[in-house]
Amino acid sequence: METLNYLEVTGLSCKYSSEWVLRDISFKVGKGEALAILGRSASGKTTLAYCLSGIIPNRICGTVSGSIVADGEELIGKPIREFNKSIGIVLQNYELQVFGLTVEEDLELSLCDGDDERLEWALEFFDLKKYRDYYVHELSGGLKHRLVLASTIVTNPKYVILDDPVANLDWKSKKMVANMIRMLKENGKGVIVLGRRLKGLEDVIDKVLYLLGGATENGNTCLSDTAGLNLNAPSKLNDDRHVVEFNQVYYKYNSEYVLKNISLKIKRGEVLSVMGPNGSGKTTLMKHIVGLLKPCKGSVLVNGIDTRKASPARLARHVGIVFQDPEKYFVSETVWDEVAFGVRNLKLDEGLVEEVLNMLGLIYKKNSSPYSLSMGEKIKLSIASVIAMNPEILILDEPTTGQDNETLKQIIAIINKIKNMGKTIVIVTHDSDFALSVADRIVILNDGSIIADGNPARILNDSKLIEDAGIEPPSLMSEEKC
Repeated sequence: METLNYLEVTGLSCKYSSEWVLRDISFKVGKGEALAILGRSASGKTTLAYCLSGIIPNRICGTVSGSIVADGEELIGKPIREFNKSIGIVLQNYELQVFGLTVEEDLELSLCDGDDERLEWALEFFDLKKYRDYYVHELSGGLKHRLVLASTIVTNPKYVILDDPVANLDWKSKKMVANMIRMLKENGKGVIVLGRRLKGLEDVIDKVLYLLGGATENGNTCLSDTAGLNLNAPSKLNDDRHVVEFNQVYYKYNSEYVLKNISLKIKRGEVLSVMGPNGSGKTTLMKHIVGLLKPCKGSVLVNGIDTRKASPARLARHVGIVFQDPEKYFVSETVWDEVAFGVRNLKLDEGLVEEVLNMLGLIYKKNSSPYSLSMGEKIKLSIASVIAMNPEILILDEPTTGQDNETLKQIIAIINKIKNMGKTIVIVTHDSDFALSVADRIVILNDGSIIADGNPARILNDSKLIEDAGIEPPSLMSEEKC
């Protein structure tokens, strides 16, 4: 009898209530093969991942039809434990897969008792040895992502589904993911990568399908131009006043400083991109601007206000932040109310709510639950919520996560429009192409210290600097903005 060594999907369809998200999806991935399925935001990539792993319909209600066969065994209609015997998954919202208090404990929960050799291998391969005794909540988002990758791989699944596996990862970690896929293929595993692009993974992917409106096709997605946000406010360009000042700032969570002697000034109307490897202190830096963290040494001034003496609520009138894990911060039952929440609390005009929802392509979702959106849509919703409050300073922490090219065009247009109003924008990103498109200036953090500060094209064209700092090399070098 022939041994079937592949995962085959035939005529797979899925809907929530009456809306079909996937329609007649068919593909096959063999042992030792890596398939990439690419698509724009909200095209159904995460829904497909949930169906392939049995999360739908076993954990999330949905109607599924068609066939999913792993090594000759039909999985449709089976409980999730039957899927788990063959298929491992790393979710786009990877924090849902963290279960241990510490890095080592989280890995041990995925291993058989006493499997110390495989534990040490995972810590080494995923570059987590330094963090083995860290509490998980002390890790950056990128480090948590690496931990979840490790805890999934050590279970030794036959097929691995990676939903947007390079989101929030620095360049070094993206290359680690590529090496992981290569290793899985060499060990006879089948790999399915879902995402919006392949940068960093091109050499390990064997074939590519595009998910267009819930169906797979070979080809390219079509993009359309987008307009900027029509905010009515006077321009305040050519203003050299500093709206944010870090003065010899040190900060530590426990014994080690994660920010070390940070001195940084940000001008009104400037677009500053903060880059650096996972764990370098980027998000910690941003939390100081909004007052969520206070310096252990030194001071941070926002519009002349010493953040040590001001509450986050007071600073919210000056600065707004969009976090990289948006759904942690949702507070409302509908998209409309989520955008209006901050506006109402600050007793501001609600006139911008509809406008920002229109410009970010979310107005048709205004009555939907924020939790029902795709990851890309959740990021856009968080951006809309902050823009509607009309802050003078806007912080975007990893805004490109889950976004397709069309949505990135929208975000770039909005950033340029807000900049032209004289507002200040600080962007944390690993995406060098995006940084080149929008930033007036780049600051690179490494191990809690600033190692570079200046012109984006000059910094990102310094091959030694970006290699030493683990920065993603840009696709195209140009001093012109897109």
